[in-house]
Parts: sequence; structure tokens; C-alpha cells
Amino acid sequence: MTTSRRRRPNSSPAAALEDDDLLAEILLRLPPHPSSLPRASLACRRWRDLVRDAGFLRRFRAHHHSRGTPPIIGFFTEGDSGISFVPTLDPPNRVPPERFPLQITGRADNCRIVCCRDGLALLVNVHPGQALVWDPVTGDQRRLPLPLAFRNMNKIYNGMVLRSAAVGDSDHFGFQVVLVRCMKVPNGRAIACVYSSDIGAWGDIIQTSTPLLRTLSMVKSGALVGRSLYWSLYGKSTAILEFDLDTQNLAVIPLHLDGWVSPGKRRKDGWIMSTEGGGLGLVSVLGHGAELWKRETDSYGVATWLLTKTIHLDKLLPLSSGDRLTVDFAEEHNMLILGTIDGIGIFTVHIETMQCKKLPVNFQKLPGVFQPFSSVYTAEMVVGAEHAGAELLRNR
Repeated sequence: MTTSRRRRPNSSPAAALEDDDLLAEILLRLPPHPSSLPRASLACRRWRDLVRDAGFLRRFRAHHHSRGTPPIIGFFTEGDSGISFVPTLDPPNRVPPERFPLQITGRADNCRIVCCRDGLALLVNVHPGQALVWDPVTGDQRRLPLPLAFRNMNKIYNGMVLRSAAVGDSDHFGFQVVLVRCMKVPNGRAIACVYSSDIGAWGDIIQTSTPLLRTLSMVKSGALVGRSLYWSLYGKSTAILEFDLDTQNLAVIPLHLDGWVSPGKRRKDGWIMSTEGGGLGLVSVLGHGAELWKRETDSYGVATWLLTKTIHLDKLLPLSSGDRLTVDFAEEHNMLILGTIDGIGIFTVHIETMQCKKLPVNFQKLPGVFQPFSSVYTAEMVVGAEHAGAELLRNR
């Protein structure tokens, strides 16, 4: 009779870290801050070799992208010289602006940044008739010919890019692009078109009637709530354009909110958002106040908008009574981004936790075009950035 001896479990933490697979699993769970891996690389040569391995870096990014929203590491703006990156994190997590260079074909003022989401940026360059999907961290790019209905910069349109789920440790660069626009035909019409990197082509044009709603907001980015995308519509009334990613159906949701128009007949600014629990919501701002609204449907299928929270921004920010706010919204983080016309600096306010922070940027009010960018920045992954990690840690 043969008896097998069971290997005694190794209970020593120090000895357990000698297992490279276990060590990698531990290091994968470091916070997704730009300085996390450079700090870990200082422990010893073995740790440095592990965190600089291309396969580990892909796993680190995929792990954090799939388990929550990475930090906002900066934002992209448009200017006369083109599109530029502005870092917003404090040292040592501040990412140098030159880490995200963008080369485009044609004049810089013909290129527009439409959306940043899932660590990707969507840009359009109308004269070459192209859209560009760009991962600034890895440098991956994919150029797409624009559908004919979207090849005119004078036509107001918007869109969103969505990253496909990563496939293991592969170099998977999968995504969907959804473009939407309104057409000023009798009674109004909205159209949408979807590009899938899996098939490498645009789908058919999808459309719906939009009576009395002739304008799609270019200023406000869309929102992802559940499996649907949403954009703001304006005209003689206000509504939301909905695109269901699964059914590829386009629809209009009326927006009837009590108090949406102030007593002085001024309409509030509103941004679509996902509420706690995953429902469709809206954050509106007028003066120094912000309101959170939630869409609820009763047992009869009747939908109503309910006011769930009021935020007194003048109690969170250093505002004077006459200060006029400039506002943007980072939908992935449910975070207001605020400045004033006179320039008190740029602040973020998380609308659920009420945490407020002043951003370390060198201008005092929000630029006209402003796209917050969230990603897991791994310094060593940038081409030609052998010492990028050390550079981050010296950036204090």
C-alpha cells in the first residue's frame, strides 16, 4: 500500500512571495495610479523585471479596466495648434503632457475630439473623412472612414467609443464606435451608425423621428447607462436620445422635470448620468445649485422624473455671490468639473460622496472643448520611455 504525503502549505509570507505567479497576482492588485508600478519596481530587480513585462502590463491594465473606473489622469483640449493633453493629478502621479503625442493628417483645426471613454479617445478629422480611435497609453490607433452622412464638420453630431472586453493577455484592441446626428428635415430626424472592430465595417444607418427637436448637443458628451447610450436633444422642447446597444434601436425620451425652467425662464444645464443602482439620471446646474434627478417607472409603465438630491455648490467652493460658474461633467466618475468666468481655478465635486478637490492645472477657467480622460497609465509601456517610471517619481 502506497501512501502519499501531502505537501505542507507554506505559511511564510516571505517564502510565498518567491512564487512568481503569486507575486504577480498580488502586484496586479496595486492601485491603478501612475506611480504604483514605478514604486514597486524599486523593491528589487525581480520585482522590476516582473512589472516591466509586457504581458504583466497588459494584465494590470485589463484587471483595473474591468473592475472599476480608472482615475482621471488629465483631459484633452482643442486649440489652434491641435489637440493637447493637460495632466490633472498631483505628483508623483502627474503624467507629463508629452507622453501623449498625437499625429494627424490634414490641418489641426479640422480635427475634433468627440469622446473619451474606457481609456480610448474618439476623434474626427473631416477633410480626410476619417474617425480615429486612439489609446493614448499604448499608442494603438485605428483610422476609420466616416460614413457619408457624417462627413461634414458643419453638421452637428456626437458619438461614443466603447472598448470591447480584453481577451486574456492578448494584444486585443477591440471597440465599438457609435455616431449620432440630427437632420433638419420635415419634423426632424435623428440617425445613428455603428462601427465594430470585430467585423471592420460600419453597419446600416438607424433612424428615428424627432419632432420639435432639431439640435443635438455637441458640447455635452453622451452617457452609458446599462446597455444604452444617451445624448441631450434641444429644440422647442428638451429630450434625451437613446440608443440601445443590444437591439440597435434609436428612440427619444421626453424630458419633463418640474422646476427644469427657473422662475426667470432660464433653462438649467443638464448632464445625463447613471444613478446609484444603475438607473437613468440627470444632474442639472443653475446658479450655485446642482440637482440630481432620477427616472422611475411605476407598475403601469408610466415614467416620471424625481428630484433626489440638491447640492449647494457655494458651500463647497470658494464662490462669491456674483460668480458665474462654468460647468462640465465627467460621466464615468459622476463628477462635476467647475470653474468660474473670473477664474478661481478648476474644481471637481463628486456628486455622491460630495468630495471636492482643486485641480493642479495652470489655467483658471474651463476651456471651450474639454474631454476628461481616465485610464490606467503604465509608464514603462510607452514606446521609448525606458525611464518613464523613474521620471514620474522624480516629478514632485
